[in-house]
Amino acid sequence: MITLRHSYLALAISSLLATPVVANQAAFEIIEVSGSHLTDDSTISREANVPVADISSLLSQLPGAAVNGNGPLTGIAQYRGLFGDRVNTQVNGVTLAGAGPNAMDTPLSYASLVNSERLEMSRGIAPVSAGTNTLGGSVKVVESQARFDEFSGKVAARYQHNGEQAHLGAKTNFGTEQQALLLYGDALQANANQQTGAGIDIAPTTYDKAIVGGQYRFNLSDKGFDDESIAIDYQHLETTNAGTPALPMDIDFIRTDRVKLEGQHLLNNWDINWHLAYSDARHGMDNFSERVKNDTASARYNNADSKSIDGSVSIAKAAWLFGLDTQWSQHDSVITDPTKPMFKVDNFNGVTDNTISAFAQWQQDIDQWNWQLGGRVKHYQTDADAVNHSMAASMPAIKVLMDRYNAADRSQSQTGVDLVVNGRYQVDESLSWIVAAARKQDSASYQQRYLWVPMQSTGGLADGRTYVGQMDLSLETAYQLELGADYQDNRLQLSPRLFWQRIDDYIQGVNATDKAVIMAAQMMGDSHPLQFANVDAQLYGMDISARYRLNDQLQLDMLASYVRGERRDIDDNLYRIAPPNITVGLNYQRGAWLARVEALGVSAQHKVSSTQQELQTSGYGLVNLSLAYDADLWLVKAGVNNLFDTEYQEHLGGYNRVANSQLALGERMPGTGINAWLIGEYRF
Repeated sequence: MITLRHSYLALAISSLLATPVVANQAAFEIIEVSGSHLTDDSTISREANVPVADISSLLSQLPGAAVNGNGPLTGIAQYRGLFGDRVNTQVNGVTLAGAGPNAMDTPLSYASLVNSERLEMSRGIAPVSAGTNTLGGSVKVVESQARFDEFSGKVAARYQHNGEQAHLGAKTNFGTEQQALLLYGDALQANANQQTGAGIDIAPTTYDKAIVGGQYRFNLSDKGFDDESIAIDYQHLETTNAGTPALPMDIDFIRTDRVKLEGQHLLNNWDINWHLAYSDARHGMDNFSERVKNDTASARYNNADSKSIDGSVSIAKAAWLFGLDTQWSQHDSVITDPTKPMFKVDNFNGVTDNTISAFAQWQQDIDQWNWQLGGRVKHYQTDADAVNHSMAASMPAIKVLMDRYNAADRSQSQTGVDLVVNGRYQVDESLSWIVAAARKQDSASYQQRYLWVPMQSTGGLADGRTYVGQMDLSLETAYQLELGADYQDNRLQLSPRLFWQRIDDYIQGVNATDKAVIMAAQMMGDSHPLQFANVDAQLYGMDISARYRLNDQLQLDMLASYVRGERRDIDDNLYRIAPPNITVGLNYQRGAWLARVEALGVSAQHKVSSTQQELQTSGYGLVNLSLAYDADLWLVKAGVNNLFDTEYQEHLGGYNRVANSQLALGERMPGTGINAWLIGEYRF
């Protein structure tokens, strides 16, 4: 990537370099926007133009999407300013809970690099069929499935010099007419800390991660087709010694086992799909193994675990689609001090977070219109067990909070309704207009409800603030509107979108006023703690994707996004909103050879949250170069990111939480400097 010092210069250069990606060039496929009638899906190949350690890094190449990066393996999906649990995130068709109360094992971290085929995003207002909680959109990782009558496989290797990052992956498929077996595995490692353009270590950013898994599928069809089958999947993930410099602790280990049983059937012309998935996740984190803590700071170790179940059944016929979904999870988190055996805090104890929902969706062509209407009813039920703190006897403020929490009715029950209307008007073969509107609701996360003593276990907010929860938070209610167009001729593809949403009872931190909360926070070094509360907000903006074919060998593409998030109840901005940005590229293809020059311009972000003491960031520009030879069996790719080794700060990267490092404590996390990389693949 080439980086420039001034955002305006970067944007000017970016506007001169643009290139679309050819659909049959999988190695360089950046964005493929396709519409199934009026439901827009943006997809990106896993092999998009840079190697990644976590598939969340690809989000920035989808219109309106971004990633909140708390570490090299800890990327949280953001779409049009909303992030975390508000974005429905599925891997292999399921939504399963991670163990980390600070989202160190984010949903996308469970995606196998070698087995993931693409990253899909429901562009705009997601239909009710996309998932239970889609107030912030829907992102799905589509993984390879065991295929009948096929023997195939792939071996992939990649290396990045910045951080000495390496990945080795392999998968193979054995399939007969009646049975199929898919096996895959990934091994990822970073042996050094990543460095900025100025040669400063971003510490700690080393990691060690492995994923192994497989799927067995049995053909139920007596006609030799694969439209009726049943399958069982298994995955084991293990991460050790991984840095998360924007969070107060690093990953000691994550060990997770996941099992999924699924089936697809035909019954009287009804298509039936179902699955039942289970996850058992264990997670250890601390503030002393990967980073050097201050002598005055206390050692802390957090053992967390979760168990979750995800179930779904859908039936479809002609214009109708019906479905039933359920998610169940239980969370526990205990904090200790290895130097003081008597110290123990129940961070979360026996927290249950359960949802059951049902939806109906209808889609039909009427003259030049295609309409999609959907509704979903969902019931949320949460609860938690009593907590304990070993220092409650000596700290009155902590005892007050503990006793108040234990005496409260912690069981919460709420019902929400989503209503969605999507419409596409086909003007002619080249042009169509898009209109969509929705009312959507979402529930608070378990951290927002049950964080009872001031801490930073906030689902990965990474703002350096301490929070307490509020059990009786109301459902967030969003009213959404979108207008857009799709145009395509022999040379040009253009897809702009305008969006607006008003969110009542939006959940975020506000200044705590409870004396016990403030006193307990002061004991931990924070004089201004926050409490999760319902406020009012709105978000609006635009995103656009475009391609232009110059000739048979050259294409231009462009991706631009702007989002504005603000409070409606007070004069303030929402936290961690992606700054305006534009990516443009020039692609060249001749035979098996492919090349790309890409320029990224990111504007300054001055619209920041004063409530959360968010710091502003400056604009910057980067340039990426890549070259590939993609034959039938072999792929070799090489490239350089941040070609000019520019020093810059990532607005969505949070703040440095590591003392005794080359970065100042509380400083904005910087981006990585120049990074040369190499990829090789063999397919059979």
